[in-house]
Amino acid sequence: MGKPKKKYVPPATRLHPELRSQGFLYRGGYGVVRRLDWDEQGLWVCSSAGILLWEPREGELLSRLFTPILGAGRDGQGRFYTAAAHIDRWNSELQPDATWPPLEGPVEDLAVSPDGQLVALGRDGSLSVCDALGQVIRRVSTAAGNNRLRVDWSQRQAWTTGGRGAEQWDLDSGVRLSEQAELPPLALAEGDWSCDQKGRLLWQGQPAPFVRERLLTWAHDPGGEYLALASEHELVVVNRLSGELLHEWDDFREWPLCAAASPDGRWIVSGDRGGHLSQRRFDNGSLKQRWSAHEAAVTSVAFGQGVLLSAGADGSIRSWTWQGCDPLHTMSGHTAAVRQLVVDGSRLFSAGAEGQILIWDYLSGQVMSALTGYQSPVEQLQLLQRGEVLLALYADGSWASWDVSGYG
Repeated sequence: MGKPKKKYVPPATRLHPELRSQGFLYRGGYGVVRRLDWDEQGLWVCSSAGILLWEPREGELLSRLFTPILGAGRDGQGRFYTAAAHIDRWNSELQPDATWPPLEGPVEDLAVSPDGQLVALGRDGSLSVCDALGQVIRRVSTAAGNNRLRVDWSQRQAWTTGGRGAEQWDLDSGVRLSEQAELPPLALAEGDWSCDQKGRLLWQGQPAPFVRERLLTWAHDPGGEYLALASEHELVVVNRLSGELLHEWDDFREWPLCAAASPDGRWIVSGDRGGHLSQRRFDNGSLKQRWSAHEAAVTSVAFGQGVLLSAGADGSIRSWTWQGCDPLHTMSGHTAAVRQLVVDGSRLFSAGAEGQILIWDYLSGQVMSALTGYQSPVEQLQLLQRGEVLLALYADGSWASWDVSGYG
């Protein structure tokens, strides 16, 4: 008669409520900070992931709009302007209000005057001054590679900066006023808060114990009692007069590029652009720990037998104990970024951007073999036929299969 069929019982894992509405379990980070504004509604943060409204003293997220942002501005009517593929304007309810096509290509950064005049920095290095309807009034060519913009509307001047120093421009005439090796620090003068010549935050003339990167932007509350301070990856709210730290966000340090679930399904480990690994709970996304793993972006994460494995754009592969996440081995063999890791038993297969596929015994950290002979970057690996055949897909559209049954 055979064995009776067992009734299927779904797992008892409690799903995050955003799983159904947004299509993902949690957001590991909000990218880098682009702009701060503070009004009666709360603290507005424009980041590369979207526009976020926070209750500033407790850090509660009140509202959000997820949209890619390279640059952002706000006019006197409280409308936000964001730049990515297009320039979009959003009303105070974060609903789309207007859209302008890209100005001779994608826009890298954006600034908006109180009356709605736009200044846009294009990916091609062009600096465009536009009226409130998006019509170009003046366009000049800046140095190649400039991708960040700072505008002083009171002086009608702008700074552009990138990989080749900084340039100062007069917006009315389009004349370049000066060139410097780097962007001048922000002229912060709020009580005892200031910046040094490197743009680092100072409190009463001494380095502040937070916001250790170069200060990017700041905003104070309508009453002038509190101050929000931000670098690209750090955001804090402090008492403007006493210097007391009221809240510090951890949401802008992480921008996940890859992730893997732990074998027991309780944890998600993600790797970010800054070379960090983060361990979060699967059911609610709360952060347990984050640590520095690679000198460049983490490109792949995988689990082995009691081991966590990570690969980086620096070409290295590292193994960690899953209980404690202590370092075990650093495996060097690739001469370019590692694109993917695939684990099978005690074997690890790694795909390199230089076209090399390496087979490792990850428990000992030793390489067993190199599959070479094709120079195109390896994009993807997949094991077939119970781990006996490895299929490799290359960046030029080619693919190759390898007999790997003799390893491991």
